Amino acid sequence: MFVVPGGFAMSFFTFSTTSTVWPAASDDAAVGVGIKVLMLWAMLWCLSLFIDPQWLASLGVSLNAHGHTHLHAHGHPFVDARSWWGIPNTLDVLSNWPMLWVGAWGVWRIHLTVPRTSLARRPAMLAFAGLVLTWAGSTVYHWHPVPATLVLDRLGMAVTFAGVLGWAAADRLQVVWATRFALGVMVAGGVSAALPVWGGHVMPWAVLQFGGLALVVAHAALSLREGSGRWTFKSPWLALVGFYVLAKWVEMQDEQIFLWTHQLIAGHTLKHLAAACALIPLAVSLAGYGKMPGQQAFTRNAIY
Repeated sequence: MFVVPGGFAMSFFTFSTTSTVWPAASDDAAVGVGIKVLMLWAMLWCLSLFIDPQWLASLGVSLNAHGHTHLHAHGHPFVDARSWWGIPNTLDVLSNWPMLWVGAWGVWRIHLTVPRTSLARRPAMLAFAGLVLTWAGSTVYHWHPVPATLVLDRLGMAVTFAGVLGWAAADRLQVVWATRFALGVMVAGGVSAALPVWGGHVMPWAVLQFGGLALVVAHAALSLREGSGRWTFKSPWLALVGFYVLAKWVEMQDEQIFLWTHQLIAGHTLKHLAAACALIPLAVSLAGYGKMPGQQAFTRNAIY
């Protein structure tokens, strides 16, 4: 059990697999609205490609190739540079391991519980496989934190984003759009990951990451109300958003947390742990159901 503010408690093992059910009459309209939102996000990402970093700097937004505003004396933006057992930046390197465990567990869960006939299996598998790739890329990056290795870190994250957003699209819209959407996010993510090194452009990655988060937040908000009209806070998507927001917050408080804990642990180390936990609710929601969240969408779009 874990407790959220206000004393409300919920168990990972009671996550609902019932998402919002669109009324039949409004199904096409809902799909149309969803597609328009995705197209707007894509347009904003394309526009971000033309934002000159010098123009951002003139507005007081000056980010280095690491995506941060400053570097510490040891040459990278993370406060904890301690090294033990021959491992540079030890805690930031080792804290990536939960991503490997959760990613591998999720892939195994999907293999056991999700029918191969479901096309929506692909983005879900992509999400957890991406977490494994993020473990590898982030480990390399924190072992040698330079802009070139950051590309590897973000490429893994792009695969995870693609899977999660494709999964949400399958849950909310149609599987055929989920596959296309996931592919588009992967391509945009790869470009966004490389641009800070090649041209100093950091905005495309920001638009990709936070725009994607906004879409998942919207999906989680819609899933709070079940088709029966009852409100539920058992949505794994809501928990995913909570963990992701927590990860971003502790990341921004990297140095402060390092000081608060008397240099025991830094915020960026905790960020890795929170990010790994973000996909646990989705993996747990697979247990014993044979279908993933939004089982109506999965059944409707399955191939028989």
